[in-house]
Amino acid sequence: MEIVGKIVAPLQSMLGVVGSEIEELGKTTGLIKRRRKFSACSLLQMLVLTLLKKPRAKLIDYQQTAVQLGVVVSQEAIDKRFSKELVAFLRSAVECALRPALVISGPRAKLLEEFTSVRVGDSMTIALPDEFADEFPGCGGKSGSGRAAMKIQFLWDLLAGGILSLVIEPGSQSDAKSPIAQLTAPRGSLTIFDLGYFCLERFRRLGQGRAYWISRFQPGTSVYTIDGDSLDLRRYLREHGGSGLVDIAILLGAAERLPCRLIAVRVPQEKANRRRQKAVEKAEKHGRMPSQEYLEMQDWNVFVTNCEADRLTWKEVIILYRARWQIELLFKLWKSHNGLAEHKPGASAVQKLAVIYAKLMAIIVQHWILIGTSWGNADRSLMKGAEVLQEWITSIADALGDRSRLTSVLEKAMAVIGAVARIKKRSANPRSFQLLETPELLDYTFS
Repeated sequence: MEIVGKIVAPLQSMLGVVGSEIEELGKTTGLIKRRRKFSACSLLQMLVLTLLKKPRAKLIDYQQTAVQLGVVVSQEAIDKRFSKELVAFLRSAVECALRPALVISGPRAKLLEEFTSVRVGDSMTIALPDEFADEFPGCGGKSGSGRAAMKIQFLWDLLAGGILSLVIEPGSQSDAKSPIAQLTAPRGSLTIFDLGYFCLERFRRLGQGRAYWISRFQPGTSVYTIDGDSLDLRRYLREHGGSGLVDIAILLGAAERLPCRLIAVRVPQEKANRRRQKAVEKAEKHGRMPSQEYLEMQDWNVFVTNCEADRLTWKEVIILYRARWQIELLFKLWKSHNGLAEHKPGASAVQKLAVIYAKLMAIIVQHWILIGTSWGNADRSLMKGAEVLQEWITSIADALGDRSRLTSVLEKAMAVIGAVARIKKRSANPRSFQLLETPELLDYTFS
């Protein structure tokens, strides 16, 4: 139960049970001008605990939590608290909650242990009311839609489970220029992003810092042999890819000439044909046609990495890149379970934005508890764990001010999550946690 002990004090600090930072934020943001019913801490606790228990909460749900916390207040008084000052307060509270670094010791998947940390990053976008178009410009859309949007950039350590960075940006911001892509990676770590973050200069910086990276190949990027001769990748794969696998050393980029490794594996013909069909349909919507080269390259999955063959086999490179999908599952949890991208019908623009920040705060608390209680189990399901945790929020609220009681409650929750929130192994199409532990299970059929 040592893990639970690590999260009790930070949890109490995040929600203002100990320390004075939350109260100071209430004053500096203008949320608390004079003490009446709510303090900054009790208001934050009411919002976070309510949204953890009922992500689509109504005013009566907030009221019930407030009473449980010892604040007897009307629904009308709660409704008035959803203000610009609350938005500023909650945004600051989210920033404070991200400061502690939670590192979980315990069993590690064999493949992840090759690195000091395994950093996966991605973004999700939430539509906002048009009133916020100046602060959060969106990317536009049909009929003037998408004028305002918030983008959440998230960097996650799959080895320890902790949040490395969460950045809130305008929806129009480019992924490639995001701060999470500019962070210095520790020596011996592995960084995995999707193609939206593809950047040769970033790859070079990672390598110079003795860190590793894996990426999908960006079509159109210049490729050279290790001797510096231009390489027509499409022709090379056609001539040398008869086995369905190509694993070679290359130089990447016309200017960068970055030494790295290229791995190409042929996909089943049916899948390649579906890819080509989707590529044509997408291009036609924009009044153009994809190039013949691009269509032919749909026969292959192509990866580039600075991980040498004696560190990772080609199968291990594919498995680790697939592990990036875990962040997509985390976003799915936030959207489907926590309702992060949903807006309450009839709510004002300020209310909608305040609830987004409150849900983000709740998600950070949820993440801390789930990581602290279940990350040591490779076969855990964060979705199932969140569903179990939902049933324990009332008990957590009751024990929040008592460290000993809170520890006891979390230990019991940990036992339930450990028993219930599990994923069964599969003999056919093994799950990610199985492949990370036993890479040989990957059955990649070339056809």
